[in-house]
Amino acid sequence: MLQDTFCSSPWFHLRITYSGEFQVCRWYKSIAAPVNFANTSIMEFYNGQQMRELRKGLLDGETAKGCSECYYQDQFGKLSGRQRQLLKSAVQKDQFDLRLRSSPHYDYFKYSNDNEGLANYHPIDLQIDLSNICNSACIMCTPMASSLLTQDYIKLTKIDSEVFPAPKILKHWSRDPVLLDKFINEIIAIPNLSYIHFLGGETLYDESFYIICERLIAAGKSNNIILGTTTNGTVYNQRIENIIQQFKQVHLGVSIESVTELNNYIRYPSSVDQIKANIDKFLDLRSTTGLHVSLRIAPNIFTIYELDQMFEYLIENRVIAESCNILTDPAVLRMELLPDDIRAECLDKFNALIDKYDLEFVHSPNVRNTAIMDQVIANTIIEYRNFLRDFVAPTDVEQLRTQMVAFLKGFESLRKNTILDYAPRYQDFLRHYGY
Repeated sequence: MLQDTFCSSPWFHLRITYSGEFQVCRWYKSIAAPVNFANTSIMEFYNGQQMRELRKGLLDGETAKGCSECYYQDQFGKLSGRQRQLLKSAVQKDQFDLRLRSSPHYDYFKYSNDNEGLANYHPIDLQIDLSNICNSACIMCTPMASSLLTQDYIKLTKIDSEVFPAPKILKHWSRDPVLLDKFINEIIAIPNLSYIHFLGGETLYDESFYIICERLIAAGKSNNIILGTTTNGTVYNQRIENIIQQFKQVHLGVSIESVTELNNYIRYPSSVDQIKANIDKFLDLRSTTGLHVSLRIAPNIFTIYELDQMFEYLIENRVIAESCNILTDPAVLRMELLPDDIRAECLDKFNALIDKYDLEFVHSPNVRNTAIMDQVIANTIIEYRNFLRDFVAPTDVEQLRTQMVAFLKGFESLRKNTILDYAPRYQDFLRHYGY
């Protein structure tokens, strides 16, 4: 059915990756021949072959191969990227056909349906991956997204190339001043551009982020644009504070996995105390600016055990939890590898939290609406509880658990630490698999 496969994202959104390659969506896993910003403009890609074929397929009710991640989230009732994009078109699964016909984007869908996927609109929502410049080497990240992690992988590949494949050394488009200038000029020319989300690396550690934002301010565009970025929370400076004051809104997602020192292990070599201090500074700006702060969480097999403490922190500090997609890569850190006893304890913690605050799930389409902050947090808690209750372990779970131990020991050989100091409950489980 169309309601299970259709997505409106290709009509208003696209992505540029670290290497300058276009992607049709921030969540899409592309299998098409790459098209690069170095020799193709944003608008040329927007109505190029790949985007047109995707639009046509979605309108025909096809299951898009590159959309598998969103379809997986949908299975567990999580608010997937597909559903988030549909909400921007005022389309919900409930009464899908009626809502699709009444969508403000319906005429754009119809035009594409009548014109072989061609669009008569333009992208107004961009995700831009700037570079992998980063001051953290998070164990669940990829070298492509962290310069510090790249250095680790170069060493780890020599230890075990199967567990740690050799990192690709990419040339990042934003390092080229000509391409950076080309990008700024193109986005300034896009009419009604409403949202730009920047990713790194660590964006607040990347000079190109500041150059782009300050050029948009100088061009008089910033007061009509919602600026989004994701940060690891380790950086706070006057420059970002000034930028926050100049844009229509700023959506700042702080990626943090735990409010305890476990975060220092997962997001090495950060300090959770420093991160929480910076979060406090950002929270202080909420009352005088258009700043929206959320904590972006992507629980793994270890952090899920402490996630109830994260939710207590969110409730106490009036911060929205912006749940990322269910972590599937690296596969050795998936929550689905939990042993039955620890899984049961996690479920007990979640149920206790739900009972303590008398939480109920109520569909809330706008996860950034501060007026319904309590409900958004409640929904996220219940979504994870339901996932823990319902997931089925992968068929190769024993192999993945063994690989997980090799994965952890590889990093620990460089960092001279041990997961058991941060997650002692897992000692018997990890010892069983050779830790």
